[in-house]
Amino acid sequence: FRWAQEIKAVAIIPQFELSTAKARAALPNSYSRKDVIFNLQRLAVLTTALGQSPPDPELIYEAMKDRMHQPYRKSLIPGLPEVLNSVTPATHKGLLGICLSGAGPTILALATEGFENIAEAASSVFIKHGVKVDWKVLTVCGGCTVR
Repeated sequence: FRWAQEIKAVAIIPQFELSTAKARAALPNSYSRKDVIFNLQRLAVLTTALGQSPPDPELIYEAMKDRMHQPYRKSLIPGLPEVLNSVTPATHKGLLGICLSGAGPTILALATEGFENIAEAASSVFIKHGVKVDWKVLTVCGGCTVR
């Protein structure tokens, strides 16, 4: 899929380990149809929205919401719900979306500007929960093409 060149990834990395096995064990054995549809709808929108220039923050933020893993892993990552609810496009210029990256504990924020402010806001939440954080701004390498 296409990737808009102005979108960068901010990796917010809490300084503790969370094993994939433990993160997987937090997930349920099955999901409701409603939650699966919720995620699939957003996935379809997200893959298109990330290729649009200029990116639409409201669309991408909504498309990065999740009901299949973040709600179940929030107890494993101190401060996760607060970070996801307080770091938004309305409060942080340039933010497009934010989510738990994979099994965690890294948080992924997509943005076009304000990278340091976004990372520092998330870091301050984690610090309140006794968790030190490192962060990095990453350039995404253009998406992929299937031939």
